[in-house]
Amino acid sequence: MVGGWTRTVTAVAAVLVLAGCANTVAGSARPGAAPAAPVLDPCALLTPEQATFLELQPQGRLTPGKEDRRLPPSCRFSPGEDSDDPSGVDIVASLSMSLATFHAGAAPIEELQLGGLTWRRYPNAFGDGFCNYAVVLSEQSFVEVTTTNFGDKSKACDLAKRAVPFVAAHLPGGAPAPPMPRKPAEPVSPLASMEPCDLITADQMGPLEVQPQGQKTGTGRGNIDGDPGCEWPSLSPDRQPLYVALALDRSADQVAQGEKADEQVQVNGRGWGLHRTPQDSKMNCAAVLAFGEKSAVMVTGGHRREPGKVCDQVLKALPVITAKLPPA
Repeated sequence: MVGGWTRTVTAVAAVLVLAGCANTVAGSARPGAAPAAPVLDPCALLTPEQATFLELQPQGRLTPGKEDRRLPPSCRFSPGEDSDDPSGVDIVASLSMSLATFHAGAAPIEELQLGGLTWRRYPNAFGDGFCNYAVVLSEQSFVEVTTTNFGDKSKACDLAKRAVPFVAAHLPGGAPAPPMPRKPAEPVSPLASMEPCDLITADQMGPLEVQPQGQKTGTGRGNIDGDPGCEWPSLSPDRQPLYVALALDRSADQVAQGEKADEQVQVNGRGWGLHRTPQDSKMNCAAVLAFGEKSAVMVTGGHRREPGKVCDQVLKALPVITAKLPPA
């Protein structure tokens, strides 16, 4: 098979041996026994810091090689949690197989200089969604970096080209690793310092027909995971609880799950999007306020028996809540 996706493993092994870092197993050799093969760690070709910079998981997953099947040791760096690229990076390394053997004699289709070394790209039987760049270390050793992109095949090599200079820095003759400028910190939402349960005080509960003590919700705060919020149980069996959530890293559109508001309600100079039947629920009402581009406030309530009153409670709560919000 040309290019073998399943064989795409990191040449870290080759690097470690050439650098004198191979591990050996202690013990006395038996007469006539073949020398033990060095134990290699392909995952050492990217440091945790480099992997994180490439938006990968900081630690790679090692797969031992099967050289008799042309499967050198490999390391899989999966995409990081915040990565927009679902590819990840696979690195292959061999100390006992030529690159020509690995690619079954196929000719390279591209050659380029990256990280002070010459890298060659080979065709892959699975198509242009796969991209690999390999460097020869000796007649019987090589390293190969592989990435994929099936959504846009023209970008299949983008991540590989970013990763290769970092891998090259760990190889003999490779240039120093490129700098890793820190990404600017994401601005913190002004909502981050607010406690949702403080947005309505006990003396303001009367018209809202809810219990005076709100219950904290949100991941690490209560029984309901998600954005930090507060829920006030209703005093009436016909009314839904009143609920407020502060989305610190989600836009108003994301909070509304892409639904368009039925109308805009102006409260104290701020425009809330009112959803009279969110997610087609006739017993619930929601209001969403955009708070910058990446945060929002949501208020929900409802009425179980009278659809005409489904938004009454929410509309009464909006002036109280809006008055407590900081400037966007």
